[in-house]
Amino acid sequence: MGCALVRAGFGMLGRFFKLFGKQSALVKGTFKLPEGESKLIDLGDVMAGGVQVVLSRVEGKIYALDTRCPHEGGRLVGGPLHDGNVICPLHNYLFDAKTGEVTRGVCSAAKKYRAEEKDGDCEIWI
Repeated sequence: MGCALVRAGFGMLGRFFKLFGKQSALVKGTFKLPEGESKLIDLGDVMAGGVQVVLSRVEGKIYALDTRCPHEGGRLVGGPLHDGNVICPLHNYLFDAKTGEVTRGVCSAAKKYRAEEKDGDCEIWI
């Protein structure tokens, strides 16, 4: 799948939005993400304050979770979903792709981001 990040202002303006509100990023080509699959997307420079999300398609809709597992710093991974769940391979924990809630494991929910798909692209608010 060839998703392309179109905009994510993570400079001085990005820092302002992090303090006072949400900012959005547009990911092009999300219509290519098949049902039951997930894909990692970098929003901005992850090493300089950006975030990495895992986009998943469940029941025809796109969902976005932060890849940081709340348990011991693992990372959620892309690829096939496991009965609608994203996996953290560090301890084999599962997170509901729609809600971020833990379905297998003992930790808090993964952070969920608002995601809206329109005309084959997806806007994500972080």
